[in-house]
Amino acid sequence: MKVLITGPPGIGKTTLIRRIVERLGDRAIGFWTEEVRDRETGKRRGFRIVTTEGKRKTFASRTFTSRYLVGSYGVNVKYFEDLALPILEKALREKDRVIIIDEIGKMELFSKPFRELVRKIVYNPKLKVIATIPIRDVHPLVAEVRRLPGAVLIELTKENRDYMVEEILKLT
Repeated sequence: MKVLITGPPGIGKTTLIRRIVERLGDRAIGFWTEEVRDRETGKRRGFRIVTTEGKRKTFASRTFTSRYLVGSYGVNVKYFEDLALPILEKALREKDRVIIIDEIGKMELFSKPFRELVRKIVYNPKLKVIATIPIRDVHPLVAEVRRLPGAVLIELTKENRDYMVEEILKLT
């Protein structure tokens, strides 16, 4: 079972993922990404990765100098890989877990090993996956995953986001 969640930025994909992880408890393994906001101004200044094991690290920031840019954010691919790759490799070895990948997006896809792991995970028929993807095909892999045979694609909207946790849990 593969569940892919898409929708415009800010619609609540990560909030939905966090609620699903909370409900799944120890059955969930993977990561989500969340905004890093300035404490004083409340303005977004970057993004961090958070694993289901509680590890966290900022991997994109307005203050990072990087050849990998998304808008005004420099992306430190190594920081992302330091947390994403080990948890996804562990997920491949463990049985009866639901693999969480939030998100298969522009910043994350700068990592070639991440792209390879995502392919290995989504094409394995034995693995249960809940992943988020951008509304647009920002990378060939996003288009590939979106059209994955047998996957359930859910577009998150303001109208459906409050009851989607239950709907997605029924699919796991």
